[in-house]
Amino acid sequence: MATEWESLIALQLVDTQISKLKNEKQEFPEAITALENAVKAAQKAVDVPTARCAALLAEKKEIEENIADASSQLEKSQVRLNEIKTNREYDAVHLQIENFKSSIAAAETRLAAIAGDIEKAQAAAENAVAELEAVKQSSEPRLLELKEKMGTLDGAIARLTEERTSASATVSKTVLRTYDYINKRRKNGQVLSFVDASNLVCLVCHKILEPQVAQEVRKMNKMVICQNCGSIFVWKQEEAAQA
Repeated sequence: MATEWESLIALQLVDTQISKLKNEKQEFPEAITALENAVKAAQKAVDVPTARCAALLAEKKEIEENIADASSQLEKSQVRLNEIKTNREYDAVHLQIENFKSSIAAAETRLAAIAGDIEKAQAAAENAVAELEAVKQSSEPRLLELKEKMGTLDGAIARLTEERTSASATVSKTVLRTYDYINKRRKNGQVLSFVDASNLVCLVCHKILEPQVAQEVRKMNKMVICQNCGSIFVWKQEEAAQA
């Protein structure tokens, strides 16, 4: 079973490295999301005044068209006023003229207010654009760096996964099944607990081994599991060689 233990130890080494890389990788998505959210927030800060400005410009255009139309109608009514012969018709046209004048005055008042609102919205949009560019300049290089690191980690994990396949090939199905069961429940890939004559303690949970258990582990002719934490005991190789 010595060869199998050697393969299991090699498997442990690979899994420890894989777990370390995966744990490192888990930190990147959160950092990437934070940077992307900062860019999105800055972009939204641009979109709001930009949309406001567009709406005001559309309203301004509509009001100008209404003023032009009302002015045209006013001019026609004033011409018509000179052609009227009855008082009743004169009063009706005169009322139209006053309504047109009132509409034009109200529209011009609103137009003046819109001009100020447009100026404020444009200034806000310009400031937001400048802020967006600043956020992008600070965030995008870091985003690129993090994504490149994630890609590097993915490549390293893929290579180690291939090594894992080779290491597990010489481990019996029963032992491998137990090993994998424990490994899936641990984030650090630490499945094996190495012990020797000078350190008869489980390295994972620090439980002291009973003499009989220590003797079984020393023989290394069967799999011995810590009854406290479930780790697989392995006698250190140099000690095993001297036994």
